[in-house]
Amino acid sequence: MRASLLFALVSTALLVACSMKVVRVDMDPARLAVSSSPEETAGLACDYRLGEVVDARPAGARSGGLGPHAFSFVDAADTVRSQLVQAGLSETETASPPVSVRIAQLYLAQNLGTKVPVAVYQVSVADEPAFVVRSQAMSMNWNGSQDEAYRAYAQVLADVNQRLLQQLNARCVR
Repeated sequence: MRASLLFALVSTALLVACSMKVVRVDMDPARLAVSSSPEETAGLACDYRLGEVVDARPAGARSGGLGPHAFSFVDAADTVRSQLVQAGLSETETASPPVSVRIAQLYLAQNLGTKVPVAVYQVSVADEPAFVVRSQAMSMNWNGSQDEAYRAYAQVLADVNQRLLQQLNARCVR
């Protein structure tokens, strides 16, 4: 009797899990804008030109998920480019040196209680060797909503971009 009750419970749980509908979401870059105060934002100490921004993620446009939502960054390179320009990197040819960004990872993972957005850039300045900039800002997974996921993506992008600006500023004093 106990075995049949256990089998019934496991079967029911599997049926419920399998019947969840996955909602595919193409990311809206406008929802990733983060408004931060000037004290929280490190500006650039010297002039840099944003060179090539390449989406080199092995998963392509797929960017993980939260709850029943499966997210895709259709044009992650354009999203990162516009955020870096807004952060202070120049698009004019007169600014130098050029900074090229290769997006190695940009996704959202989850477990029962935690969401883990991850962003990893490989960055090269002029002809110098590339360096890695990474952000992984874990937070509590409350309800798995789209809004919650957008906040996590926005937070990880803002953090990785600030880390990049800090590393570029450290190079200004050389």
